[in-house]
Amino acid sequence: MPAYSDDYNTVLMEAQRDQHAQARPEIAGLPENIDDYDTVLLGYPNWWASIPMPIASFLEAFDFAGKRIVPFCSHGGGRFGQSLTAIAKLAPESAMGQGLSIHYSGGATLSEDVAAWLEANQLSGEARG
Repeated sequence: MPAYSDDYNTVLMEAQRDQHAQARPEIAGLPENIDDYDTVLLGYPNWWASIPMPIASFLEAFDFAGKRIVPFCSHGGGRFGQSLTAIAKLAPESAMGQGLSIHYSGGATLSEDVAAWLEANQLSGEARG
C-alpha cells in the first residue's frame, strides 16, 4: 500500500477509504518486540471519528496483554470520537491510561494540558526503569 498523501483533502479521502475497507496498512520500521515496555504512549490523529488504520496495524502487530496504553490524539473538533473503543477492542488485555485529546490549533493552554496529562498518568519527572 502506498504512503498517504501530503495533501490534506486527499489524505481525508484515503483515510475514509481505508476505514471503510478496514485496511491494515503495512508499517515500516516496527520494533521487533515491545517486551521491554510496560507503558506505551499511543499518539494519532482522529480520522473520521476513530483511529487511523495504521494504528490498527500497530495494535495487531504486538501482544499488549498486561501493558498500559496511554492514548493521545489530535482532532478538529471530534475529540476522541470512537477511537478509545477501537483501541480497547484491538488490545483487550491492556489497561487504558487517561487520554489527552488536542485540538489541531493546540490552544493557549497546550503546555499546561500536556503537563497535567503526564502527571495524571504518572509519567512526569524522571524516567522509571
